[in-house]
Amino acid sequence: MLVSLYINVVWLLAGFLNGVTSFGGNLFAVPLMTLVMDTKEAIVFSCLVGTGITVTIAAVYHGKLPKLEFALAFFSNLAGIPLGMAALKMASVSSILIGSGLILLCFLIWQAVAGRMHRAFMVPVWSIVPAALLAGVLLGSTGMGGPVLAMYAVLRGWSKEATISVLNTMAALSMLVLVFLQWRGGLYTPSILHNAAWALPCTVIGVLASLPVIRRINPVIFRRLLLGMLAFSTVMLFVKGWQA
Repeated sequence: MLVSLYINVVWLLAGFLNGVTSFGGNLFAVPLMTLVMDTKEAIVFSCLVGTGITVTIAAVYHGKLPKLEFALAFFSNLAGIPLGMAALKMASVSSILIGSGLILLCFLIWQAVAGRMHRAFMVPVWSIVPAALLAGVLLGSTGMGGPVLAMYAVLRGWSKEATISVLNTMAALSMLVLVFLQWRGGLYTPSILHNAAWALPCTVIGVLASLPVIRRINPVIFRRLLLGMLAFSTVMLFVKGWQA
């Protein structure tokens, strides 16, 4: 009972965080899921439940989508997902945990320098192809493909609305494909499906709760809180990876 409550609260918060910051729900939730699940099960579960977050946000911001870059990103992302799934099946628990920790660490470093980087230069449109391909690999192997595309969004100078729309529409479509592939691969156990039936509505509630808060919350304070939680998750992943 307590484990189910813990899972639902984590995904409620993940939906809220993703709704406010445009992405990061899985970054927040996956490390916390490893406390109550096997690592690979936690990643598969997070891919399934995290789809509820991205689909909800994509529906809200669908009118802000830059269509050309989205099309390039979407097909490149799909090409990377099978590679990531293959890596997930072959990799050890330790390498998955440490690899996920490195993703978070790179994201945190990027957060510290991104403001200077996007003023220094702007990447060309074609660079969305390798960025989205790498995001697909990370999505298939760890359930965390958002940071790569977020870096591209900053370096392209997208508006907040365009960033939210692209990241979540991309994630929604890609994760729907990923969920189908995982289902065909027999990765969804009865336990995963049972927990997901409760956690999915919690993610939608979290996203909807974030919408009126976005305009009122102090973005500087919230960003610091979010980065603090992600830093804690990074340390936890490295420790668990070395102990595995």
